[in-house]
Amino acid sequence: MSALIAIIGLLIYIGFFAGVIWLIIIRPQKKREKAILNMQSQIKVGESILLNNGLYGKVVEIINDLFIVEMGLNKSVRVPVKKSHVAGVQAPNMTVVQETVIDKIIDDSADQEYDDED
Repeated sequence: MSALIAIIGLLIYIGFFAGVIWLIIIRPQKKREKAILNMQSQIKVGESILLNNGLYGKVVEIINDLFIVEMGLNKSVRVPVKKSHVAGVQAPNMTVVQETVIDKIIDDSADQEYDDED
């Protein structure tokens, strides 16, 4: 009788931890996968996309599970991409940074040389 109670207790213990793992790991991962699949299926022609490898492109055609994507500034480069390789719908940030870190270092070192001459 006590062995049966111990086995039942062990099964409840294992079931509890399996439930916790499901709530913490498996359920959120399935939600993320569902959201990504939903986003990938709602992409339309003309939208800018970000691929998993970090490249940006603009969708020009959709064929079955492929996007035909224009890459870069040259509009004649068209690449077929599987829907599963799209990371998001996002346009590239093409703004130019006014001052780079290297320029700032060069300016600071030039200022120090003039201070040393005084």
